[in-house]
Amino acid sequence: MLAQKLLSKIANVNLRMWVLVIGLSLSLFPAQSSRWFQCVDQLLFGLSSYLVDAPKGGSHIGLVLVPDAELLQWQHDINSAGKLGALLSNILHSSSATVGLLLPGTIDLGDGEADGLLQQIAVSSTNSALIEQAEELVDRKQLLMDTLTSDRVVVATSGGVQAGQRPLAEQPGILNPVPGFVRNWLWPQNDVNLNGRESSLPRSSLEHYPLFPVNGNQRYLVMPGGNSVLYGDFLSYYLLAANGRSETKHLYWRADQGLTIGDSRFRTSPQGAFLTYNSASERLAPLLNSMSLKEGLARGAFPDYVLIAAKSSLEAHNTATAIYSLLNGNTAYLPWWQVVVSAGVTLLVTLMLVLVMARMSASSGLLSVALLLVLMLAAQLLMVVTRGAWLPMAAQGVWLLLGFLCIRIWVIKRQRWKQLQSRVDESGVVLAKTLLERGDLKEAVKALEDCSSSPSVLRSYYDLGNAYASKRQYQLAIDVFQGLVIRSRKFRDTEQKIKALEAVLGAPTYRSGKASSDVAATVVIDQQDIDRPVLGRYQIQRELGRGAMGTVYLGFDPKIARKVAIKTLTYSQFQPDQQENIKTRFFREAEAAGRLNHPHIVSVYDVGEEVDLAFIAMDYVEGKPLSAFVNENNLLPIFEVYRIMADVAAALEYAHGSNIVHRDIKPGNIMYCPSPYQVKVTDFGIARLVDDSKTSTGEILGSPLYMSPEQLKGKRVNHAADVFSLGVTFYQLLTGKLPFVGDNLASLTYEIIHGKHKGVRTLRKELPISASRITNQCLQKDAEDRYESAGELAQVVKKAIKRDFAHEAKQVGYL
Repeated sequence: MLAQKLLSKIANVNLRMWVLVIGLSLSLFPAQSSRWFQCVDQLLFGLSSYLVDAPKGGSHIGLVLVPDAELLQWQHDINSAGKLGALLSNILHSSSATVGLLLPGTIDLGDGEADGLLQQIAVSSTNSALIEQAEELVDRKQLLMDTLTSDRVVVATSGGVQAGQRPLAEQPGILNPVPGFVRNWLWPQNDVNLNGRESSLPRSSLEHYPLFPVNGNQRYLVMPGGNSVLYGDFLSYYLLAANGRSETKHLYWRADQGLTIGDSRFRTSPQGAFLTYNSASERLAPLLNSMSLKEGLARGAFPDYVLIAAKSSLEAHNTATAIYSLLNGNTAYLPWWQVVVSAGVTLLVTLMLVLVMARMSASSGLLSVALLLVLMLAAQLLMVVTRGAWLPMAAQGVWLLLGFLCIRIWVIKRQRWKQLQSRVDESGVVLAKTLLERGDLKEAVKALEDCSSSPSVLRSYYDLGNAYASKRQYQLAIDVFQGLVIRSRKFRDTEQKIKALEAVLGAPTYRSGKASSDVAATVVIDQQDIDRPVLGRYQIQRELGRGAMGTVYLGFDPKIARKVAIKTLTYSQFQPDQQENIKTRFFREAEAAGRLNHPHIVSVYDVGEEVDLAFIAMDYVEGKPLSAFVNENNLLPIFEVYRIMADVAAALEYAHGSNIVHRDIKPGNIMYCPSPYQVKVTDFGIARLVDDSKTSTGEILGSPLYMSPEQLKGKRVNHAADVFSLGVTFYQLLTGKLPFVGDNLASLTYEIIHGKHKGVRTLRKELPISASRITNQCLQKDAEDRYESAGELAQVVKKAIKRDFAHEAKQVGYL
């Protein structure tokens, strides 16, 4: 059964759980996950390009396209590069342009045709034609070498890092303290690996700078080589030359800010990448001044920036466009904190899906998804337009759509599951109710095992616990309530009931023949101890307890099929001259209690007399007297004591309003049932009608341990005496001790009249401050210093409950 429930729960939350797991994984690996959606991000970047103004006028960039064969000849044999030398010389002398030479490979400045001719001349110096040819070649080579090494000429190759290239200087920044493995995790390098390329490529004494590959709109200004050494792209050195500087000390790198060239800063990602707007769409493409080699040789003026490349070169146009974007500030970059934002947005989207959208309707959820997508796009465009920071959101947008689809499937599946579970709950509750009415409590509990924790099921469990408690099967009641706590810890007053029932279970019982001061103590005795099987019309079932004035039996009224408690007074136990007075006092209880109709006072149904005894039929109260809970090892929960005191005080206020003073308030005269909760004040046997003509003085009635000072002095008493006795009861139920004790009646009387009690919080530190304040005022020696009425005491206790036990009171519906 447990395995079946577990499998059903897994099936119920499967998709939602996976959405959470996948979302957390994407949050932990933001950089890697965002690269899955580069195509979508490029489309969004192209959309943002429409917020950038299109170029106006010329681009000031010239592009000389050389035949591929001519360029290869220059590259392989510099001695035959006469046209290249002439082109470079024409550009450098006729303008102040910065020239970039884009080659597929390296230019070899080693031995060539001129070097071979010079060797032949050294052997045969009489050949004048040979000497003239050699000198021409030498002059041509020297001219080309002079132009190639000019500060305004930058040579590029797509072959990678070349021998002689100088690494970039790196300055410390925000990201430097971050450990290397963390930096590689958060900002992984691009796919271009330059490790080992220096040794695999032909070496040249001329510096060549690499043309790093283009990925959509993304280019690189720097690239790491081996051992964390940084190298610059051709674009970096071209910008340095265009800035009028030749020394690399003016060129340095910071991972969190990008590349600095002189006074200019070009922002890039920590990987050295940037995005070019002018290659994002046709409307932003700059107008390049393209020309052939022949036109370049014949031209007398050139733009400020010139690139020389092969006609078939795919990189020439992209490189010229990138230079234009850099020079005009039409670039964007991925800031180093983009990974943090990406992780945060992914986590937020995941939590929204799991916690919010799982509770929405399909239409509301779809509207929320659309709104989130719009907000994400708007934030993305706002950042790139205002700060040039590009925050890729494709991964988050796709995850939002896919996650919403999964959540909707989960919701539909869960709704179907809840419908089935609701039917099971409904059937289980109906069956449990039927079994409960039959009294088959064990089967009723089984009927609810397969049910969920819906309110109706919880109520059924609650009713079953109360049913067990009403049958005095306290351990079974505790078991049911503990099962209810497992299902719903805060359901009503379940935890309070468990504590109260455990106290009842641990309370002592009293059997017939043993001393008992509690008239209404609930005990079970031997059947032979019952002397009379019938009293009046009442059938005697068993003895409940014995007190100072008689025995209490459990009886049954056959006329109305009701259980009653029958209190008897046997005349033979008193002296003949006392019988009349005792009989008068006994029936006075019936007279006093019969005038009272209150939910917390035992109701009197009938009174009768036989030859040798008198009896009163009263309401039968389930439970135990509070005297069972005055041991410090078996105290009731503090809130339960407060609630009982408030109800008893309200009952006494009602009795006082009818001019009846109880005079014997003590734990033994207060019956308590924890489940269902019930409190009843019993034994008005010594109560007197408070009337000036009938009030007597000089006699002591009641239990001395709980008497007020004025009672012990034999003075006239009123409601204040009951307030004092209730204060003693409150004190004892809270601490398990009496406020006043003595070795004999004389010493006890002295302590009550003159002694000072210990504060309840000195005996039990966890008690609230209100416990000290209430007990201290109730136990004042002077009646006028106590609460003015039991009603005032009830209000004070209720206010204390609201202040000190609000949570417990709300659980039981008290507040």
